[in-house]
Amino acid sequence: MPSFFSSRRARIGGVIVASILTLALSSTVVLAGNGNNGTVKVQEGGSNAEPVTRNEPHVCTFHLLFLFADAGQSGAWSIDQQPPTGRAPSILSGTYLTDANGQDTTVELGLPIGHYSLDWDGRNDQNVKHKTFWVTCDNPPGPVGGGIG
Repeated sequence: MPSFFSSRRARIGGVIVASILTLALSSTVVLAGNGNNGTVKVQEGGSNAEPVTRNEPHVCTFHLLFLFADAGQSGAWSIDQQPPTGRAPSILSGTYLTDANGQDTTVELGLPIGHYSLDWDGRNDQNVKHKTFWVTCDNPPGPVGGGIG
């Protein structure tokens, strides 16, 4: 038969565990709103004419679509050539600044046929994210329709 003291200890232990979990979860939410949130999608063509948020890893010309970030989040991005195509750093690069909805997009970009890696950061250079993609038709490197955004 459990004593009054052992059941009281169990209740106190449960309250302590619940408090620790609540604190940990609330800290995670606070950190998520002030960091390297969001994702970027490589998408075919010059604009996001259809409202899609999926990645298109095989493109001819393309644009970068930054999504789900904090409003006013800024950072830098660069595209490196990857094996088996070769190895060349920063073939294209630029910056982004998200709008009130946490979104930004680049102009239409082009690269020669090959395999590439996109690296981008959010609020600092310690949270760099990566995405790889293939260009399937030959284009000159750089903006197709204007300056890099």
